[in-house]
Amino acid sequence: MKKNKILVLLFLLLSAAASAQQEKEKKFSIGGTMGISYEHYGLTVSPTGGTFFTPRKPWNLVRFDFSPTMNFGKWSVPFNFNFTPMQTNFVTPPTAGKQNFWQFLTNPLNSFGLNPKYKWTEIQLGTQYLKYSELSTGDIGVFGAGFDLRPGKYRFKFFSGVSQRGINSSPAPFVIGAYQRSNWMAQIGMEKEKSYEVAFNFAKGRDKISSVTALPIGILPQEGFTISMVINKYYKGWYFKSEGAQSHYTSNLNTPLGSVGGIKDFKPFIEARTSTVRDFAGQAAIGKKSTNFDIGGRIKYLGAGFQTLGYPFLQPDRLDYTIDTRINALKNKMNITASVGRRVNNVSNTTTRAKQFIGNINWFTQFNDQWNLNLNYNNFGFQSVGTITNPYGIKNVANDLSINPTYTYTNSKSTHLFSLNYSYSKYDELNPFTGNKTANNTHTVFFTYVPVFFDKAISPDFSVMYFYNKAPLISPPNTFFTTKLLTFSAGMSTPVAKKKGNIKAQLQYTLSKINTFTSDNNIIVVFGTDWKLSKKLSWQLNATTNFFKYGNQLAPTYNNPHYWENTLRTGFNYRFK
Repeated sequence: MKKNKILVLLFLLLSAAASAQQEKEKKFSIGGTMGISYEHYGLTVSPTGGTFFTPRKPWNLVRFDFSPTMNFGKWSVPFNFNFTPMQTNFVTPPTAGKQNFWQFLTNPLNSFGLNPKYKWTEIQLGTQYLKYSELSTGDIGVFGAGFDLRPGKYRFKFFSGVSQRGINSSPAPFVIGAYQRSNWMAQIGMEKEKSYEVAFNFAKGRDKISSVTALPIGILPQEGFTISMVINKYYKGWYFKSEGAQSHYTSNLNTPLGSVGGIKDFKPFIEARTSTVRDFAGQAAIGKKSTNFDIGGRIKYLGAGFQTLGYPFLQPDRLDYTIDTRINALKNKMNITASVGRRVNNVSNTTTRAKQFIGNINWFTQFNDQWNLNLNYNNFGFQSVGTITNPYGIKNVANDLSINPTYTYTNSKSTHLFSLNYSYSKYDELNPFTGNKTANNTHTVFFTYVPVFFDKAISPDFSVMYFYNKAPLISPPNTFFTTKLLTFSAGMSTPVAKKKGNIKAQLQYTLSKINTFTSDNNIIVVFGTDWKLSKKLSWQLNATTNFFKYGNQLAPTYNNPHYWENTLRTGFNYRFK
């Protein structure tokens, strides 16, 4: 492992030396920030030993941030190092808290990225979040190395690394565990900005079975390969976008090699196994954009067996088609963005096929200098009808509506902002194992008042929120679980010491009630300060205390239960010139 450290440091030094040698006649510059922060978390539970509230953070956490961009003439080298030397999750139970250098680099809590750039050449090192297309790669972070080359209209991209480190399972403390997953991705294409784009994308992921000595619980080693083609065209406001993809997905690498259902090997990328499935996906969009009006249509199809490891939570076996529009009117005082369409789930099975309305709209109107109104509605979710193996089907659909009027009053000495927001959310869910239905309805009213005084440095704000949630209980029938919250909040910020520092404070009180139990009481106090120690160096301090006293819902197990939760965070931040 020491050898790996030396190789990494040697590579970075050689890269920097080569850059400095080639551009030594050019002026060096640096921008960005770096800093260090410390966070302490404390929790006191009464009565002592109570298990009704557990810690939510590590007791102590130190983080380093190094995010400058160094310029050597035509060379640009952005850094993104954000990490903690402390271990905050299980690596190899039961020896928790210990990690080697490789585990430190691939810890999800840490991020190490280095992207040297020279003209049309970019070298990508460390943790990268790369999205080549919507059906190939990906919304996952990969730690590794690669490049992005853009000579003229041509595009050549490649990256290889690890997206998940191996973690042994453990019965006590209970840890599910995970296989180490390696990923690589590539793109070959041509692109001319605002004219066209043609690209082939390749993405591969594979779990390493030997990466753990205690196999993960309930998790099988997987492998997947996806190839896609993107064709986009733009002309005088018109656009056409399309992508077609094919995936080979193996759900269990322990199954033997061989073809099932006519699925063949796709060498050299992947070999078919008895658990391998192959399927297709495609999407297309066409429309016209202008200054004040947009109109377009989209369609997306995902086969039942389509799955790419770049998007592990992608929902397959569906067809979506929508019409999108945007209207800008009344000299930019009215803006409407809307989408309407339909989703078809379980497309591969006509007997279990289910259809769902898709719709969202955001309507903003400014009536005059004092009044404006914003309306928003959207729905999303998934549903399917029952089958022989799953007689109840699946359903989780949410509908949200919000109305937000705002009034602003201004005179020669101050401005006063009054904002009222009402939100209604309806969430319907069906348990596929029991058939029990849940209709979770939520009402929220939020009022905010923010005055701004032209001749005073103090900036206060005040708010009131009412929250009501009602959900049916499984047993006994015709009973409900209700939650009510009433929150009052007041805040203040002001500059001090000739604006070299800034002080802010927040006080919040919440009265909550669950069913017929007596009310809970919650007080949160926040204090923060930010000081400019010099033109480049600043110091921040933030302290939060949270006191929560329960009603009688925990009786008779606990007598007068409550807890104190405290967080103290401080740090220094240096901004390069």
